[in-house]
Amino acid sequence: MNQFTSYSPPDVLNKTLSQEVKVENRWEGGSTMVLDAITLRNLRIVQDEGCLYDRLNFCSTHMGKRLLYQWVCAPSCNLSVIKERQEAVKALFENQELCQDAKSILTTLPDLERLLAKVHALGNLKRSKQHPDARAIFYEEKTYSKRKVLDFISVLNGFTAALKLVELFSDADAKLLKRIMQFHPDGKYPDYRETLKFFKEAFNQEEAQKEGRILPGEGVDQEYDNTLQLIQEIEAELKEYLSEQEKYFKCRLSYFGTDKKRYQIEVPEKAAAKAGADYNLEGARKGFKRFSTAETKDFLARMIAAEEQKTNVLKDLSRRIFEKFSSHYNQWETAVQCLATLDILLAFTEFARQQSGDVCLPEVTYDDEQEPYLNIVEGRHPCIPNIADFIPNDTQLSPESGRLLLLTGPNMGGKSTLMRQAGLITVLAHLGSYVPAEQCKLSLVDRIFTRLGASDDIFSGQSTFLVEMNETAAIVTHATVHSLVLLDELGRGTSTYDGTAIASGVCVELASRGCRVIFSTHYHSLVHHLSSHPGIMLGHMACMVETDESTPDSEDHIPEETITFLYKLSPGACPKSYGFNAARLAGIPKEITLRAHQISKNLEKEATCVRAFRDVVKMQNPTDVRAMLAALSI
Repeated sequence: MNQFTSYSPPDVLNKTLSQEVKVENRWEGGSTMVLDAITLRNLRIVQDEGCLYDRLNFCSTHMGKRLLYQWVCAPSCNLSVIKERQEAVKALFENQELCQDAKSILTTLPDLERLLAKVHALGNLKRSKQHPDARAIFYEEKTYSKRKVLDFISVLNGFTAALKLVELFSDADAKLLKRIMQFHPDGKYPDYRETLKFFKEAFNQEEAQKEGRILPGEGVDQEYDNTLQLIQEIEAELKEYLSEQEKYFKCRLSYFGTDKKRYQIEVPEKAAAKAGADYNLEGARKGFKRFSTAETKDFLARMIAAEEQKTNVLKDLSRRIFEKFSSHYNQWETAVQCLATLDILLAFTEFARQQSGDVCLPEVTYDDEQEPYLNIVEGRHPCIPNIADFIPNDTQLSPESGRLLLLTGPNMGGKSTLMRQAGLITVLAHLGSYVPAEQCKLSLVDRIFTRLGASDDIFSGQSTFLVEMNETAAIVTHATVHSLVLLDELGRGTSTYDGTAIASGVCVELASRGCRVIFSTHYHSLVHHLSSHPGIMLGHMACMVETDESTPDSEDHIPEETITFLYKLSPGACPKSYGFNAARLAGIPKEITLRAHQISKNLEKEATCVRAFRDVVKMQNPTDVRAMLAALSI
């Protein structure tokens, strides 16, 4: 355990900070934005169909897709990193031909990251001895070996193709493009050309693909070269010995035999009489006799030993070549990371081109002297494909206007969409990508908190309201002045009074802390209570209401309201939530909605009486009391 150190995430460290330090405009976060599992799910950043990752994923390689997933789950909070990415994406966006050429090369690349890991594992000596594969008997040994060789050849060809990208971006001006696509000293892309040439010339690739094993060329493997040299020396000695025997028998001789019967001297029958006691007769055929000597038996034993040594060397040869290739693992891994980064930058560029509306590069800033802010002009939800019918909206959270937007509006009016839109545009800005908006300016965000939707956790024994409170507790505990908080209808899981009181308390706390907050609610008493708070501004999703007044209002007939959603954020509060419209659209029977409407009117009358009585009790001037009672209509 001495080899391990304790790690505390930046937002957890904030829990131990004093309140005085929390409200200061000081960056306490890390180099990446914190997005917890709740936020990833609520904003639909990954995993769901049509999520932000899917919309951005125009990557051509598997390694690019994996790195993009990491980027999306942990956007950068490093200003220099964000600026460099924006500069690179802008340069690519302005040069479509370059993008097409680069993508055509990237499309041909195999999954170098996975193959590189596979080659590295196959080259490990310890693994080759202790892994179960070392003790297994493969009935398809040739097929298995061929697969390993093909993977290795694929890696070599992939890194060869990647060099074309270096040539393609040799004139790049953007800092990030130069760093990832140029050799030293301008960039960090490794110059592996000599190393790659050595391995490509180390063996015959066509023969290796057919045979399923690597037969290296001279100078590639010292042990294999020594074995071949030993065999050549034995063959030379055999020739010299045969020449001596030809002088002795005074005729042409040759060796005969296979396997362990090799190197028998085949002598014509007319000269066989010269064979003395040292010559052992092994066989004969018409006109010839075959003899073996102590020397030929020694040659045979040495040759069999050398051939066995060659077989053993060849068995381990692929592993040693893989090991030699893996000795340069750092430069191969660096090249893979550079290629994956380029793939993501091209994906961001393609994402921007796919947008039919306005796009812009956001202006991301951080200044100790400037308080956090968020300003989006004509922003659109990046994950909604049908842009023709989408209504863009402005979102402004600043010290001047108020950093907590208390949002009201009718059901289905677009409140949740606006909140998710603000969160996703913030994520895109920290990724260094274009955002779907006319203009976007914001200061760095250390973490995005979300409390959207309603669901219980039956396996943990937590009710819907408890889940809601757990998520709210995490927000209140960890949110800093640099956080973005999205709260949707907090407190709806309990009674109206309790829910309103909890929502009011959380709103005041977050407003005093200085977080950028969008807080949607249907509690109109909450809006009335917080309307005068200095850090809170009111906004609502506008709608147009048409009332059917052809029939007089009565208990038997209630005028039907037709709601036209405008999906536009407007200042001020919305007087009603128009829940009956949603009930009617859902198909609830008319008699039920009529009864509910009447009950609603009675409850509103009771609430009006209570408010009037409370206001009368508070008044001390009799003139004001008479004026209020005269204006009251119950």
